[in-house]
Amino acid sequence: MKQVLIVSALLLIGGCCAKKKAAEVPPPPPSSQTGAQNAPASPDMARTARVVLYRTRTDLRDHVPVMLADDGKSILSYPAPTDLRTAHGLTTPVELGQGWLLDRRGVGLNTAFLGMTYADYAAMKEPPPLADMLADIIDRDPITDLCDCGPRSSFGDPIRELQELIHSGTLDTRCKRLK
Repeated sequence: MKQVLIVSALLLIGGCCAKKKAAEVPPPPPSSQTGAQNAPASPDMARTARVVLYRTRTDLRDHVPVMLADDGKSILSYPAPTDLRTAHGLTTPVELGQGWLLDRRGVGLNTAFLGMTYADYAAMKEPPPLADMLADIIDRDPITDLCDCGPRSSFGDPIRELQELIHSGTLDTRCKRLK
């Protein structure tokens, strides 16, 4: 029992200190900290990441999301350019059908979208200045529907299962509607 506790504590400490990498699973909705949104640092954290689905008024799936303060006048959270790349490409949302997108960047209630595309932003060496990002926002209230579907670990095949829920009209039986 002691060994399990020691190993768990070391993994927790190592996960907190390790350099965070973009993962292929959706990260939890971002916190209200200024700076880059980070993907889970370990497989254990990836399994507990929240599955978030959303729809927007217009097609913004290729535009970079940022998190605004409640008053909408400042940016609280934004990705580092390296956060938008994985070994398999960019972390654009996954299309699920009927306008629903599976978030892979930290979309939430106060999300806005930049005019800049994922490819353009990911090609930068560092994020643009906050004033430039604020000026580049193309929609400050783009989200029409937002659902939290629980931890990723509760799905065997999240994309297939979510597509089935959407197609059958039963998404609200599995997911909590936030907006």
